[in-house]
Amino acid sequence: MNENTVSRTYISALRILLGIIFLVTWKENLDQGLYTAVGFRGFMEYLANGHPLEFYRTFLLNVMAPLAPVFGPFQMIAELGMGLALLSGTLTRLAGAAATLFFVNLFLAYLNTALGEWIWTYVLLIAVAAVVVLGRAGRAWGVDVLLLKWRGEPRLRVY
Repeated sequence: MNENTVSRTYISALRILLGIIFLVTWKENLDQGLYTAVGFRGFMEYLANGHPLEFYRTFLLNVMAPLAPVFGPFQMIAELGMGLALLSGTLTRLAGAAATLFFVNLFLAYLNTALGEWIWTYVLLIAVAAVVVLGRAGRAWGVDVLLLKWRGEPRLRVY
């Protein structure tokens, strides 16, 4: 094995770990009713209560909470999709980029110190997701290897 193959193997392990984290969290959120309109709205209000960034608090209360019937199911599908894509190594760069943005949003949401959340967890998740994107983690142990063989190198580098 050359050094590039070893690096991709390690980065693929990170990709699989992120996929598992997404799927476990998705299952917990599903069981808790977070993806329902009532559950999602309550969660947005919980995050907004006492949030130090006024623009973000306003966004949660005036955009996300009123549109909970739309955003709850959207988040359910997005989290499941990112988890499955990362776990299987399918369109890894695209899924990793989406995961990076998702974790940045979670970092912003949990800046509210009143919630008692250790926000640096999200910094680590942002870093791992960024490494997955930059390292083309689907090219080892992933469907992206098959896509590469079948379709060749894409013009838009999504795998």
